[in-house]
Amino acid sequence: MKKKFLIIIAVGVIGLQSIAQSSKIDTVAVSILDHMSAVIGDLNSCSVTIRSNYDIHSKQLGLIKHSDEQKLYLHGPDKLMVSAEGDKGSREFFYNGKTLSYYSFDKNQYGQIALASSVVDMIDTVSKNYGVDFPAADFFYPSFVDDILAEAKDLVFLGITKVNNKDCFHIAGTAKDKTFQFWVSEDAFYLPMKVVIVYTNKEMNPQYEAVLSDWQVNPNLPDALFEFTAPPKAKKIKFLALSVKK
Repeated sequence: MKKKFLIIIAVGVIGLQSIAQSSKIDTVAVSILDHMSAVIGDLNSCSVTIRSNYDIHSKQLGLIKHSDEQKLYLHGPDKLMVSAEGDKGSREFFYNGKTLSYYSFDKNQYGQIALASSVVDMIDTVSKNYGVDFPAADFFYPSFVDDILAEAKDLVFLGITKVNNKDCFHIAGTAKDKTFQFWVSEDAFYLPMKVVIVYTNKEMNPQYEAVLSDWQVNPNLPDALFEFTAPPKAKKIKFLALSVKK
């Protein structure tokens, strides 16, 4: 799922009723997602482990399942660190509010982009210009619920179920080009615990699934965590813009 499918919305009863006339929008589901987004929007810092599985289409073999595990650290509006390992290799991203740095352990290569902005704006820029995606970025967008309601044909609260033995609110919906499901913790934190996206507009309907665990709310994260120092003999490479990639 791309960015901006998802955080805070101020919708009155009249607004929800007008949406419901053309779509099946469950106000309980909206309320749960709105609460989750408000909690995330109020965080000063957090860390979370994200285990994802995703399909890539092969002409010979059909859909091939791949996996990745990322550890994400976020502090304030402008600091992000992601450590990832899986089928895309072992790599890290560091953003200190001024520079985005990427390092590949497998190739001992790194690249950097000067970019002074918030984390959300940085993700927007590098996704659009360089095709770099960050795990679970959607949940950190202030327009989270707005974007769901703009696309959703249906949005339904399905009840309580468990993810990793934790009670969660289960929400499902459909849009023009996808179906989606969210699991949100039932406790006071209302944190996202799982997401499943099925891309119905693509051949064989590939899926993306991510389980979010080990949430730490407002941990003390030192600024040094978001600074990158190139290892010995690491080769510096350039980020290639999408328009010039071959």
